[in-house]
Amino acid sequence: MNWEAGSHASTFGGNPLSCRAAMATIELLENNLMKNAVNQGERLQKGLRKMQATFECMGDVRGKGLMVAVELVKDRHTKKPATDWKGSIIKKSFEKGLLLLGCGENSIRFSPSLSVTSNEVDTCLSIFEESLKEVAG
Repeated sequence: MNWEAGSHASTFGGNPLSCRAAMATIELLENNLMKNAVNQGERLQKGLRKMQATFECMGDVRGKGLMVAVELVKDRHTKKPATDWKGSIIKKSFEKGLLLLGCGENSIRFSPSLSVTSNEVDTCLSIFEESLKEVAG
């Protein structure tokens, strides 16, 4: 072969299989998953806000898309953090099949996959509500 040095190799060049996988991922994001994240994120936040009306310990519900957090407080007016409830609620939820993440001293983060379904969001809300009842009354 009569190739110039470097004409057939590259440190940063991707192989065709990796490039195709990346393109498929981008297509999923553009065509389905981002829209699903918006829709299911709205469903999750709506359900949590509805729950907030019942549970005084839910001081704030905030987020964007599927990255949502609930701030736990002992008293909604003073906003005294409920740091001791966070771990207990996360543990109870885990025991019931829901994986949550702590964030900050008194917040719980919901971060489901971009492909989460309506049924899965509803199950999440149900488990979280059960755990709140058990821990914070």
